[in-house]
Amino acid sequence: MTYTLLQGKFVIRYSDLPRQGPEPDGDTVKFLPDTPALVQTLPRRSGAPPDINRRGISVRLEAVDALETHFGGTHQEFAGANAARDRLLDRLGFTSVRFFPDLPNKIESADQDTVRGHVLSNGIDANGRMIAFVHAGEHSDPDGSRIFVDEAGVDRSVNAELLGIGLAYPAFYTTLPATLRTHLAQQSITARAKESGLWPRATADRDGAATVTGLDTLQQLVIWPKLFRRIVPYLAAGHTGFDDFDAWLRDDPVNRDDRVFRLDTLEAARLHDIIEGHGDTVRMTVWPEDFVIDPDPAPAPGVR
Repeated sequence: MTYTLLQGKFVIRYSDLPRQGPEPDGDTVKFLPDTPALVQTLPRRSGAPPDINRRGISVRLEAVDALETHFGGTHQEFAGANAARDRLLDRLGFTSVRFFPDLPNKIESADQDTVRGHVLSNGIDANGRMIAFVHAGEHSDPDGSRIFVDEAGVDRSVNAELLGIGLAYPAFYTTLPATLRTHLAQQSITARAKESGLWPRATADRDGAATVTGLDTLQQLVIWPKLFRRIVPYLAAGHTGFDDFDAWLRDDPVNRDDRVFRLDTLEAARLHDIIEGHGDTVRMTVWPEDFVIDPDPAPAPGVR
């Protein structure tokens, strides 16, 4: 499949507004394209326009779901979340990165606020972010070129490195070509078999359920981040166990119960079909590389 090449700069700090700057994590980073008009030409998979301004656009790394450093006032296990974030920043070329003590997701100082790089993108997601494979440095082809990405090409991305060393979970959407998905899935499987990165601490999966007695417990765990992002609002709604989790997911087929396609059974399904919850325990019944997810729909006007 061909992707659009965008040359530009990765941005982690606004020199004029450092306390209001970006909040990079293990799968999202700000990017200022040399040719902003190219962003407008990208497919809008969910119908949402790109959320771009003079400071750039957020890039969500294709195929990668890193532990959350911040989500709705919560977080996942800090060791894993910060390891993915720090590796991403380091591979892009940022050095001596320090975060504000009172704003731990915003960068107080670094040897450079921006670094040259490029992305290969095939679309905009429901939140207006650019979905892309990210790379340090310049690409040899002109800005806006259509680049065919094969397995060797994807291996040069930071995305592939994060999966290959076990610092992130896979999250495969239907917009990812099957050949690349299969290749990246094998890298993640190999990392899990080697117990690399986060995998020795992973739970709520086919190897065993996680016990979650509340938000404090949840924030210490290493679980598939999309599952974490569903559990947080579930607990916030006052639920104290997972007996009602299945029904809660089903109640909102747009924002909770994602449509998926199971690669192990070749069947269309929903998120509730691959999650088990009983009492204080919850787990995925399928490894995350064994299904693909339909892109989220665009949010209603005024909603993000």
